[in-house]
Amino acid sequence: MTPELMVLLSGTGLDAMKVECNLPSLIVQRTQATGGKYLFVWLKFAPGMKSGTAVCRISTPTGMTSFELPLANRSETIHKFQGLTTSDVIYLIMPDRFANGDPTNDEPADARGSHDRRKALAYHGGDLRGVRDHLPYLKDLGVSTIWLTPIVRNGASEDYHGYGAVDLYNVDPHFGTLGDYQELVAAAHQQRMKVLFDIVPNHVGPKHPWATSPPLPDWFHGTLQHHTNSSTPMSRSFYGLSEAQAAKHDPFETLVDPHAPPEFSRNLTEGWFFGMLPDLNSENPVVAQYLLQNAIWWAESSGLDGYRIDTFPYVSRQFWSAWHAGLRRIYPRLTTIGEVFHPDPSVTSFFVGGQRRSDGIDSGVATVFDYPMYFALRDVLLHGAPAGRLTDVLRHDSLYQRPDDLVTFFSNHDVARLAGAPSASQLKQKMVFGLTLTLRGIPQLYYGDEIGMTGGDDPENRHDFPGGWREDQRNAFEQSGRSLEQQALFSHVQALLKLRREHSALASGRLWHLESDESSYIFLRQTDEESVVVALNIAARARQLQIPLADTPAKGLLAVSSLFGEGKAEFSGKELRMTLPAESISIFSLN
Repeated sequence: MTPELMVLLSGTGLDAMKVECNLPSLIVQRTQATGGKYLFVWLKFAPGMKSGTAVCRISTPTGMTSFELPLANRSETIHKFQGLTTSDVIYLIMPDRFANGDPTNDEPADARGSHDRRKALAYHGGDLRGVRDHLPYLKDLGVSTIWLTPIVRNGASEDYHGYGAVDLYNVDPHFGTLGDYQELVAAAHQQRMKVLFDIVPNHVGPKHPWATSPPLPDWFHGTLQHHTNSSTPMSRSFYGLSEAQAAKHDPFETLVDPHAPPEFSRNLTEGWFFGMLPDLNSENPVVAQYLLQNAIWWAESSGLDGYRIDTFPYVSRQFWSAWHAGLRRIYPRLTTIGEVFHPDPSVTSFFVGGQRRSDGIDSGVATVFDYPMYFALRDVLLHGAPAGRLTDVLRHDSLYQRPDDLVTFFSNHDVARLAGAPSASQLKQKMVFGLTLTLRGIPQLYYGDEIGMTGGDDPENRHDFPGGWREDQRNAFEQSGRSLEQQALFSHVQALLKLRREHSALASGRLWHLESDESSYIFLRQTDEESVVVALNIAARARQLQIPLADTPAKGLLAVSSLFGEGKAEFSGKELRMTLPAESISIFSLN
């Protein structure tokens, strides 16, 4: 599958004088020893390589040792590496907080004291088997894709979230084994669902063995003792922002500014995240090869369908371009989604692949999360902003080559839950689901939002899903375990997801503005086969609207019928007359 392979060995006394393997089809191209603790071996595979286990012998000044390298034929690729389309809906899960399918791994032998459900930052026992056990719940809800926060082995007792890796080739024992992950992906594919892997090429955890003993002197940007912080030292007023405005997002303006000298961005791309997570030097070609091979290994070992890429702008764009090129040579349909935490479309669009930007680089990433829409949704529904804020975000879609591939969302594991906001209500929750599931883009939901789970900033936004543990008093995975309010919201989300599956215009139709003002946004989703109108009213009172259709893509349509919600609509000449209840989403079919 790959004609060459770099192997990294660790141990003592690895000052190799010679490395040779027992298979004539396995050629040792070169080696590099670093202080006896690490040995890099570059191997080349001759045509006709067969399955089996190669044994490679290492000769050193003090003796001999060997390592084994398993070689396997590629397994069937059908139903694997599928990538995402606009018909998909993503459901984000933190495995530790979703469901405990195997209590025997709650406290692995080398992590005593790490499990305590009473502590917000400890492991709570959720695992991969728990996710697999509840695939029927997700299928019944109507989502098509699951995104798990990182499952690789972490090192600290508070690393339940998965972002402090100490081994990029192992599943964290709190979550299970590689076999458990492979079984989960296979079970999801049997249910015609897809799986996203959360990958973090920007950094590893501070307890990774590399932190104190890196394989190469420049394996990281800086060292454990001397490194910069990823926080930018620039004043937020440089681009006319107040401290309050800038505090809400990451400072990526300098990365997209063609007039900014490189030193303006160096903290971002070379600083240690939060000042503590070792920043991998992806400009080093050996590090870059290691990270690419790791991504190929996870894809091939499990058959996953895409990658969510953490801290995407913090890694050099040259690396992303090469990483994506290497990945797509093998997996042309694999979807990659970059995290770019910023409210400005002129910033987020810069990072999307498909064209060279002002720096001459195409990042290669398939799409990004639509953070500008996230900020707008919350501003409109929680903070009194006019509904026209949504239209303002959408008018920037010309900055993207494929705006329909943007991942729309209103909640994730890094922000406070919408249901827990002081101004939130169930009506507002219903409206935000209605918008997220009908606007252009690939929607992403966060576990538990479908039953109105509450919680403020991290870690309060990461409570356990009720019913995922045998000792839980109620089980919200079952209708009988939900309150009336929870069931009403669940049914609302389920009905919207069903409607989205049944009406392709809501998933892939072109979006047209029809009306936008202080309290309403009316838009059309249209394919050659159907036209669907979505009407939002955020006002605390019902509204009546008359929308002229003569000069719109809806002209010539003569009949209207209700698909969802309590709104009423009728044609009157060349106008669409609508009566929209207070704080509501209504959906209509035009014929």
